[in-house]
Order: sequence, then C-alpha cells, then structure tokens
Amino acid sequence: MGRRISIALAILALLARCSSGGSGTPAGGPTGNGNTAASTSTGGTGGAGGAGDASCAGGAHEGDPGVVSITCDGTAEIKLQAADVTKDMRGGQCRSAGGTWSAAVGVIIDETGVTGTYTGPPVDNIVVNNTSDPGKATIQAVIGGKHLFDLGTATLTLSADQKTAHIEGTGDKASDAPGTKIVIDVTC
Repeated sequence: MGRRISIALAILALLARCSSGGSGTPAGGPTGNGNTAASTSTGGTGGAGGAGDASCAGGAHEGDPGVVSITCDGTAEIKLQAADVTKDMRGGQCRSAGGTWSAAVGVIIDETGVTGTYTGPPVDNIVVNNTSDPGKATIQAVIGGKHLFDLGTATLTLSADQKTAHIEGTGDKASDAPGTKIVIDVTC
C-alpha cells in the first residue's frame, strides 16, 4: 500500500510541477506536512501585505529547505470537514482559466527531500481543483498530520462566477482516512 501511495503522489507531484508556471494553472498534487509523501502547488508567498492570515504559514518561509510553496497572502477561505477533523484556513488563492479552476491555501513541502529537508513545525494545507470530467474534483489536504485526499471522484458544485465552491468526496483507500466523507467549502 505504501508503494501505491508513493507512486500516485509522485505522479501527481510531477503533474503539479509542470503546471506551476503560469497564472490560471491549477494547483495540484497531494499535499505534504513533513510526515510522508512529496507535493507541490502553485501559489503566492507568505509575505505580509496580502489579505491573508499570518498563522497560515505556521512559521515557514519561502526559500526554507523543503518548502515548495506558501499560499497564505490571498483572500480565499477554504473550510474542510472530515470526520473529527475540521479546519478553516484563510489566505488562500483561487485561479481559473481555460476551463480549469483551483483553490489552494497553506504550506506545501517536499517530503522527498529533493528541495531540501523541511525541519520546521508541522504545517497544514488544502488544495482542490476541478477535473476534465464536469462536476468532478480532486481534494488534497494535510491537516494536523493527516493526509486526506480524493483523487478525482469528488463532486464539485462551482458557482457561475467561480467565486464559491462546494466539494464532497470520500477519502481514498490510500489516504489516512479511507472511506471518510470529506467536505470542502471555498469562498474566493
């Protein structure tokens, strides 16, 4: 099972790295917190001056070893509920272009060590995006050290203006909460 997780996460990390170059590209790939697999995402820096939440970065900084991305200076709010895990994160960013929509918040770290070894405090993140199947989405989150993900079977209700989204999925059998209902609400 661990090998399956590693392969799936590595593939998604590569896809996310390929799409991280321009605005409007989706955030992607499972997320990391220093405990297991690799991850990447697009997003802003955790610097001051944004409308974000100072606690979002958990003390991590862009350029720290193992820190791939920090998305904490935006205006989006992303709420997650999965069994006993609840998280409300502010400072995220939403992006849309060419039929692709995504939202991300938090600190993405490289748990493989390719960009250095992250040694900071545990950090949280949530990344969601639509898929090529209408009404479907992916969920990737690390909250309190738990990896929660649904890799493309989650249902997505996205408002016409793409400013709000409701996503419901089920924890993949390789996640830390297999079979658990995951609900995400996004306000951009």
